[in-house]
Amino acid sequence: MAKRLKTKRKLKFGYKVLLSIGIALSSFFFIFHILYNKFLIKLDNETLINHLVDYNLNTKKSHTIFYDIVNLNSTNFLLKYTLGVDTLKEEEEEVSGVEAGYVEDPYDTKVKEPVLYIYNTHQTEGYQKSNNASYNITPSVLMASYILRESLNDLGIPSMVETNDIAELLRVHNWKYSYSYAASKILLEDAIKKNPSLVYFIDLHRDSMSYDITTTTIDNKKFAKVLFVIGKDHPNYEKNLKMAEAINNYIKGINPKLTRGISQKGGSGVNGIYNQNISPNAILIELGGQYNTITEINNTLNILAEAIYHYVKGE
Repeated sequence: MAKRLKTKRKLKFGYKVLLSIGIALSSFFFIFHILYNKFLIKLDNETLINHLVDYNLNTKKSHTIFYDIVNLNSTNFLLKYTLGVDTLKEEEEEVSGVEAGYVEDPYDTKVKEPVLYIYNTHQTEGYQKSNNASYNITPSVLMASYILRESLNDLGIPSMVETNDIAELLRVHNWKYSYSYAASKILLEDAIKKNPSLVYFIDLHRDSMSYDITTTTIDNKKFAKVLFVIGKDHPNYEKNLKMAEAINNYIKGINPKLTRGISQKGGSGVNGIYNQNISPNAILIELGGQYNTITEINNTLNILAEAIYHYVKGE
């Protein structure tokens, strides 16, 4: 009998211990949930990026508790539990192919009330040096943007190029290359605030495919092919797609060999947005590839500028 009583007491004690542990864990998760909701869950993408930028710049001290949480948790943690992003898609955002340095604007063109904004999320994407090699100049997508802007301005489409150094912006915030679209979004939104006349947005890139894929010959003249990229991972992507289709169809009308068509990207393993949720008139264009020369790029830019002109004018 005494033995049974002893066993019962042990069982009761064990139940009490388990109950206490259960209550303690429940209390912990309940408090954590309240604090988590208060400080993290309500942050949307834009607010989170602004907080992270603000934190890196140390410009404000009004969010002490938030900054304490940032110090305790990595950016990956924040992205996962506030935005639902399990991992950063760095494999797609690695530097690929020829790299170029930042190129100062040779024209320093300033136009009143620009309607078209050209920028390069990956400003260091370079082309072949060719005849420029002796001058230690590597042509880049940024250089191509300057040329495109001048062509559009000549056609009567007031255009501007983003001249801030994105690589420097990444360095200042200690961001990896995979944050390039977050960095270019900051500059994009700033440009919109400063230039409310802006309507059209082109992110100019180059591909890393082989020369035969990115190049065509027409009447013994070489051209770099264009490829339009549309991100499908936002609700209004079809409007962006319509802009890409219109410009692509105009180029096809000149010569189908000039374009590689439209690539629609979405789902796991790709960016899927490319900042195109900013405007229905935002597209990404891959102009040639790393093996193309600036002459081949320039040949295509004349046609691309013409196509954009007709789209903007509604023709």
